[in-house]
This record gives sequence, C-alpha cells and structure tokens, in this order.
Amino acid sequence: MVTKKHRLYKTQSWLELLMLLVGIVVINALSSFYYKRFDLTQEKRYTLSETSRKLTSRVEEKLYFKLYLDGEMSAKFKQLRNEIRDMAYEFREASGDKIEIEVTDPLKDKDKKEVAGILESFAERGMEPVRDVDSEDGDETRIKYLIPGAEFIYKGKTIAIRFFQYDVSVDLEKNIKGSIDNIEYEMANALRQCVTEKAKKIIVADGNGEMLDARVGSFAAELSRYYNVEPLNLNVSDPESARPFETQIKAAKDSTELILLRSLQHRLNAADLLMVVKPEKDYSPAELFLIDQFIMKGGKVIWLLDPVHVEIDSFQRAPTVMAMNKGLENIITSLFGYGVGVNTDLLQDLTCNRIPLPMGGRMELIPFPYFPLFTSKYTKHVINKNIGAVWTQFPGTLKIKDRQGLKTTPLLVSSGYTKVANAPATVELITVAMMSTDRNYAKTMKSGPQVSGVLMEGKFKSPFQYQKKPDLGNYLPDGQSVMVVISDGDIIRNFVSSKGGNFPTGYDRYSQITFANQKFLQNCVDYLIDDNGLIEIRARETQLRLLDQVKVKEGKSYWQWFNILLPLCFIVLLGLVNFVIRRKKYTR
Repeated sequence: MVTKKHRLYKTQSWLELLMLLVGIVVINALSSFYYKRFDLTQEKRYTLSETSRKLTSRVEEKLYFKLYLDGEMSAKFKQLRNEIRDMAYEFREASGDKIEIEVTDPLKDKDKKEVAGILESFAERGMEPVRDVDSEDGDETRIKYLIPGAEFIYKGKTIAIRFFQYDVSVDLEKNIKGSIDNIEYEMANALRQCVTEKAKKIIVADGNGEMLDARVGSFAAELSRYYNVEPLNLNVSDPESARPFETQIKAAKDSTELILLRSLQHRLNAADLLMVVKPEKDYSPAELFLIDQFIMKGGKVIWLLDPVHVEIDSFQRAPTVMAMNKGLENIITSLFGYGVGVNTDLLQDLTCNRIPLPMGGRMELIPFPYFPLFTSKYTKHVINKNIGAVWTQFPGTLKIKDRQGLKTTPLLVSSGYTKVANAPATVELITVAMMSTDRNYAKTMKSGPQVSGVLMEGKFKSPFQYQKKPDLGNYLPDGQSVMVVISDGDIIRNFVSSKGGNFPTGYDRYSQITFANQKFLQNCVDYLIDDNGLIEIRARETQLRLLDQVKVKEGKSYWQWFNILLPLCFIVLLGLVNFVIRRKKYTR
C-alpha cells in the first residue's frame, strides 16, 4: 500500500532531479555565450600580461587565429596544443571576442605525396614541421609529422607563428617546456605585427664593407616587419656618403666636411638604433665621433664584429687558412673606452655545430669547434630566455671592463671546454675536425667559459674627451644608453639559395636545423628599443609537470581500473547515503 508520505517522497525526488537537469542545461547554455576561467596556477600561467592586453585592445576588426597542431599526437605535444588553445582563448576574451579561433589538422586524410607537399608549403611560410615519435604506451612506436604553428589573419595580412623551438642541447621534454613558456610571447609578437605601425627607426651603418647584401636578407626582412630600416653611409671619405647632401654642400663649398658631418649626424640622431654589421675596414675617428655622440644622446647600438678575418668558404680553395687580425683598431679602442675589450682571437668550443667532411669515402657531419653553440646555461638574461642554441662561426672573445655607473651582462657564454687562439692563427679544417672527436684533444680544451657577447647599459663616457674632435657643437662627454657587442659578424648571416631567395637566419643547410640566431638578435633589438614591453613576457616561466613514464608503464593497469572503479564506487556511496537520509526523514 502506497502511503501519502511515499507519494510525497517520490514527487520531491522527481522535482529535485528535474531541477538538477534544468540547472545543468542552463549552465551549459550560458557557458556557450560567456567565457570565464579562474587561474589557480602558482605561476599564473593563464593570466595575460599587461603587454598582451594592450596589444589585444588595439584589434579593431575580426582577427582569425588558425592553429595547425591537431590530430593524433603524443601526450607531450597534446599538452603543447592544449596550452596554445587555452592561451588563444585568453587573447580572444581580452579582445572582446574579436579573435576567432580555428584548430585544424592539415595532414588529415592525406596520402604521402600530398603530405610532402603540405609540409614543404608550411616550412616555406615559416612553420617548420616536426617529427613526433610516440612510444608512450610501450606497445608500439608511432611516427608522425606535426605542424606546431599557427597564423594570424588580419586586415589582409597573414602572420605565421612557430610555437616549437628546437634546442639541440636539451631533450624533448625541455624543448616542450620552453615552447610552452614562449606561447604568450609568440602570440603577442605576431599580434604586434598585425596592429602596430612602423614607428621606430633603425640605421644600418654602411661604407666600410659592412655585410648588407643578401647574406642578411632574412633578418632584414624580419626587422622590417616592426621597424623602419635604412642604410646610412658613414664613411666621410667615400664620395657616395656626400651624395644625399649635394645641395647643402654645393651651397657652402668652403665647409664641405663640416656640412657633411652635421648632415650625417642629423640623419643618425633621428634614428633609435644603429646596427654595425661586420665591417671589413676600420672606422675613421670622424665616423666613430658621430657614433659616440649618438650614444651620448641616448641612441642604442648593436655591434656585430669580426676582429679576425677567416671564412668557412676559404677552405674550398685550401685545406689550411691563416686567420689574420682584421685591423679594426679604432673600433676596438672606442669599445674599450665604453667598457668592453674586443680580443683579436678565435674561440674553439666542444659544444659546437657540425660541418660535412669526407670520411672513408663518404661525407659525414663532424663536430667543428670553431662553430660554437651558445646556450642559456651560463646566462639568465631575458634576451636569452627560451630561445635555444645560438650558432656562431669563428667568434672571438670579449673582456668585460669595470666602469662606474655601467652594468654589463654576458649574453653569449661558452661551455667550459674551450680553447682560445690569438691571431694570426693557422686553422686546419680537416685536422681540427678530426681531433674534435679525439678524447685526448678534449683534454686540451681547458680555457673555461668564454664571453663572446655582452649587454652594456647605464652611463657611458665618451672616449673623445681628451682627443681632437670635429666642432659640431653641443659636445656631450657622457650619457645614458644601452649597447650590445657581439664578437661574431656571421651570427646574423643566412645562406642564400642558388635558386634565389634566403634561408632563415641561423639555418644550417647541412644538419637542417634552424638555430636561435634570429630570435636572439630580435630579442636584442626589442630589448633596446621596443616600447611595447614584449621582451618582458619572456621573463615569465611556467612549470611543466610531466608524468614519470617508467611509473606510468608499471602501474598502467592499476590506474586504469582505479579511474574506472573509483567514480562508480563514489556514486554508489552517495546513493546509499542519500537513500539512508531520505528513509529516516520520511519514515518518522
């Protein structure tokens, strides 16, 4: 017999169940219109920086974000994909839903021939594919190509983003972690290209054999995305230097040199940054005075120097090359006055790139100590953060000098297994490469960590205080500025294709690895003159909490049953508790 209490009990149960279902439906409906996530991570991984928020606020119309990392992949790359997608949602939220997100796998259902063409197309657009080797289940190994990249499409512009940076000096897990740390930076950097007008101006010094041709075309194109870049011939003894100012010079022929110097100074002072890229000839005192006063007025300078002359191409003509002092004495003297000694030597390091050499009738890639790889192991500055190894070719070393009011930070620091040879020095290509694989040779590499790149910031003193100088008026004996000095001009160099076009800066055509040269140099420029504060995003670091794969394999079955049975047991327990409570309530 059904009592009144039993009927009331059933009615209330159905009402509570109905209310619960209605609540779930309402919450799901609201979630499709409103996005809100609470960042409970210790490092605030999902909280956008103020820089990113300012950039997103400048989005005026629809911006499309297409992520190409999707489909079947290993757990490590899944975590990278999920982090990219979550960060994209944060950017969308900050933009007021002006960013539309699409995640797609461009390789899905494609045959081998189609896949090869697609991979080549993405590589040409700056999104290099990676091989994903998945052996985490322990039963089989799957190898698949992935495209860890994306594109921002805005106002007719398409900006490619490369999320995975491969550092040969660390394992895959650390590469994934570094890539995850860099997600916000990569997206903010691409967004900057979409919304920022070219405001800052960069002058590249010319007139003394500087490397301004196709060999730096890749980095020049990258800089031109953010800044106005133009050359300026500073060589006052070169007739081409005076050509842009012919009208002013003809009007006052008696003061030709003075007018030329003032005209060059005016052009130079209108810039925010000066880049000196591998000059083959020394600068005259007049040229260095123009640069000096530019620095004293707050202008920033990046020096990329080769104090010793030796090129890898020289070994095509002879197996032995004599590395000679290039004779940049005036430049070296000025830099010494600013606070850094440029040594005329060559650095060898066991942590190095490889070159192809004939071995036993075939070509093999052999370690070449004159091509050091610089990692961030010995320096923690924001410029180096999460960028991977930087490849140099025949670099020299620098000596930091103490200067009051000047802060000097090493940027490129070698490993401890080094050797330094003073110029003139004999470089035997095959002998050195063969010896680099010999254990006894490694014992001779004991010069310790060496510095090949420095950042100087603070108060600089002019080395022209007690020297004869041009009378240009308003001479400044000191001033606040920032300067980067790197003892390798080829750090900016790219290979030029025989078919036309340039390979990326830092790309090694033999190992087919793209080193972090472009990222490093871009960070240097951004640190010196970027007002967006984009470089500060690199200072943020997240902790990648990875599973122990050995323990995962050992306890695989246990955790599978645990995850199946625990929720069921929990539901049954809740049901029993609810049943007991209701029975006591309605049987009184």
